[in-house]
Amino acid sequence: MTRSILLLHTGGTLGMTPSGEPASLAPGRFLDHLQEQVPELGQLARLAVEVPFNQDSSCVEPADILTLAERVRRAERDYDGFVIIHGTDTMAFTAACLGFLLSDLGKPVVLTGSQRPLAFVRSDARGNLVNAVDLACRGIPEIGICFGTHWLRGVAADKLSVHQFEAFQSPNLAPLAEIGAEILLHPEVGQFLRQVPAGIGEALDLAIHTLTPHPGMTWSPVPEGARAVLIQAFGAGNLPMGRADLRALLADCQRRELPVVVISQCPSGGVDLSAYEMGQALLNAGAISGALHTRWAALAKLGLVLGSGGGMAEVREAFATAWAGEPLPGGVWSQS
Repeated sequence: MTRSILLLHTGGTLGMTPSGEPASLAPGRFLDHLQEQVPELGQLARLAVEVPFNQDSSCVEPADILTLAERVRRAERDYDGFVIIHGTDTMAFTAACLGFLLSDLGKPVVLTGSQRPLAFVRSDARGNLVNAVDLACRGIPEIGICFGTHWLRGVAADKLSVHQFEAFQSPNLAPLAEIGAEILLHPEVGQFLRQVPAGIGEALDLAIHTLTPHPGMTWSPVPEGARAVLIQAFGAGNLPMGRADLRALLADCQRRELPVVVISQCPSGGVDLSAYEMGQALLNAGAISGALHTRWAALAKLGLVLGSGGGMAEVREAFATAWAGEPLPGGVWSQS
């Protein structure tokens, strides 16, 4: 049976012309362009194309991501799967948000793009598109990034390179699939417990003060209007707790009931605030461990909790729970 796939084009390198301009994006013409450039797509599925927006992915806003989720929801009965063409810069963040928002969809949503435009002779766009449509036809209930030789769960992925065709990684979770002459699926692909709380998805509130510390950094007070703090700490979750300005910031967050989530600057291994004295001091100051969350999954989860009206207790519970198959310490998928 030929599968019906909706392709949502949102912009990015894949659709650019050799001069760097966007291709013609009237849906019918863009579909014709894709099938002329990559005729094998028509052998895989019946494709329909929509263009919800067309922009550099560095310009993506929360409303754009919610629009994508809503469009997929409205079309879920009409299509067997979905492919989203997206710029690489913020693809991992969009994939994390959609991984949470669409975790109960029961159908594949495959994000892809390219490092070089489809119009180039040497381009990764053709292979990525073919593989993404192929995966979308397989009925696997996963939301993930198909790029290069892997399909990665969206809530566990991050961008690795600005020029390599193998542009994304999933440092703390095994790939959903390895793509070569055959597509080799992970034995537990599509199997995860959905635990997204009720009310999530009404809004994505990114009034989050984010910090990536460096030695000697001044710890300024958290700005008014921020509703949470995300700190990308050293190693397993260490910070210079001997600094009075850092202790004052943490005390002020406690006073203001601002959740402080701590993740690691290291791509692999995650945070264990009980491992060292400095991490334990963070716990004592009320910080919440982000464990194995990527920066994008942590930001997405925080934004969705805040968007649902949640506060300290809801954030603490969210980071102790795998909502949509994101890795937790000791999980069977963990690679650390």
